[in-house]
Amino acid sequence: MSSREAIMTCKALYSTVGISFWGGICPVSGIVIDQTHSLHGECVSGKILCIPSGRGSCTGSQVMLELILNGKGPRAIILRSADSILCTGAIVAEEFFGDECAATAVPIICAVGEDKFAQLVGNDRGLLSIKRLGGEGDDEGDVCIQSGDDEIITKDLLKLKDLLVWDDDANGNTNNNGNVVESSQSSPATELALRTVRRVASISGAKELIPITSAHIDAVTYIGPGGLKFARKLADLGGKVKVKTTLNSQSCDRRRWKELGVDASLAANANSVGDAYLELGCEMSFTCAPYLLPSRPTKGENIIWGESNAVVYSNSVIGARTEKYADYFDICAAIVGCVPNVGVHIEENRAPTIVIDATKLIQDHLLANMNDNEKNSDDLIFEHGLDSFFPAMGWTCGNLSDGGIPLILGFDSLPSVSNDNLKAFCAAFGTTGSAPLFHIANVTPEALGGETIKKMVFSCGERWVEVTMNMLRKSYETLDSGNDGNEDISLVALGNPHLSVEELGRLSNLIHKDDRPKHESVQVTATLGRHVHSKGRELGYTQKLESFGVQFINDTCWCMLLDSPIIPANPNAKILTNSGKYAHYGPGLTNRSIRFGSMYDCVEVAKSGKMKQGGGSNSLPQWLRSFSTQRLIRSIKRIK
Repeated sequence: MSSREAIMTCKALYSTVGISFWGGICPVSGIVIDQTHSLHGECVSGKILCIPSGRGSCTGSQVMLELILNGKGPRAIILRSADSILCTGAIVAEEFFGDECAATAVPIICAVGEDKFAQLVGNDRGLLSIKRLGGEGDDEGDVCIQSGDDEIITKDLLKLKDLLVWDDDANGNTNNNGNVVESSQSSPATELALRTVRRVASISGAKELIPITSAHIDAVTYIGPGGLKFARKLADLGGKVKVKTTLNSQSCDRRRWKELGVDASLAANANSVGDAYLELGCEMSFTCAPYLLPSRPTKGENIIWGESNAVVYSNSVIGARTEKYADYFDICAAIVGCVPNVGVHIEENRAPTIVIDATKLIQDHLLANMNDNEKNSDDLIFEHGLDSFFPAMGWTCGNLSDGGIPLILGFDSLPSVSNDNLKAFCAAFGTTGSAPLFHIANVTPEALGGETIKKMVFSCGERWVEVTMNMLRKSYETLDSGNDGNEDISLVALGNPHLSVEELGRLSNLIHKDDRPKHESVQVTATLGRHVHSKGRELGYTQKLESFGVQFINDTCWCMLLDSPIIPANPNAKILTNSGKYAHYGPGLTNRSIRFGSMYDCVEVAKSGKMKQGGGSNSLPQWLRSFSTQRLIRSIKRIK
């Protein structure tokens, strides 16, 4: 076989753990900043990156685009399974920025399957070679990966053939599956969006598109100049969304950025991105929790949502249907009004593939620590700090699911599982898991009833893992990465995802259980959407919290708040959060130490200035200590 291109030999970086490009890789330098990842500190620029998949944030496509435009991207990415988020960033680079991209800037991206990926990682050679094939009988997208004497022939995912079937009607409309996706009056933006949709659809082998009822756009964050140019190009070319479309958090509070001390150039860029999407017909929502809006979808609706926590929540808690769609693809699909009919849009693909059993853990450790005779279940969850169980468990289940859709057992024995508990679980699951969906037996809407659960268990075959206390303890300690003995806290960060009205009420109640004021050295800041903020004001919650000293920020979220004065200027400052998502991403995004705890912990720190936990088992919440330790604590309390 002859080669159309010289063979490319580069240093290879290997990991058996997927990585979220957003929050995991710096778009300017190409350095891995995810402190929980095995490749932390490595630079992907100019190398061949071997990972099973992406994971976590839908914004990985934005980081991929910026890496390419900055000349800091990998030369190739070898995956275990196809990842449309990473591919979308590269496709947008070619479709929207072809003239600005060097020929070698866009990486080859290929998926080799489980066995061949294991073979590559097992060899773990310092160098890998990859070349395009152009001999007789080869497709344009054929590539050859060489690892020593071993060769793997596979496809470049960016050059797959379009399998969608098209027909033109008498009115000049282009149809797929009976849906008009392009008319004779379509704008140039629609044509560009459709080309992008078609290329992304080819990665999953889609043969048809299906209409959607709504969209939620994650790409509204400002990651770099590429994302702003992308949005402006669609707006300038006359693009308009075809369905009801809400916007995720952008990169600053649109109304109060000056008051909050945000850099003027960042605010200008962030608001310009937001303005472009508003021109495209999106609603003025700017929230990372669109499921808290009145317009949230219903069970069975096909939608396109970006933002990982929202995707997981909409599928799992609501029962709507959306893949974990990449930034940029989200707005293209909203303009076209259709998505590929693949993945969890299809009923049989929503079945679980692995059982994660937390039954024994919950019965032996959580329930043993509750006393239902003294307090109601909601009080118990918050006063015992058990609300931190849900994000810690979500983070654990995302890791354990290994790319599959889990059925989680044991939660139905808890006295209550609220929507806010599930919101926290979804956000943390979305950071470590790559699946857009989970099921919790007798809790989430598609896993109700004994017969349904039996069928789900059967569908998982032998893929069954039991969650142990050691697993959960390690997860908690990873999230609580800033626990180094220094108890001082500078910032309490609440609202990732955005606070709900119910959380505002609980926070107000916890703060006003006594009359201790906020400690003068602690800043308490919460992010929330405009809709919830307005409802909270109607109910009097926000006024009470502001009188205590809580600062509210709209339109943006913690994962976009990276600089002082919102983030403490002192590099040794510590931040406390009750969000598993922010505890995961925060250290890499802010270069600050992050502590993790419950909402109750956040209130106590707000009043004392200190996270009063030492080393060893005392650094863990009561529900996470050993069963024998809990029994001893209760015995001592009874003696006293």
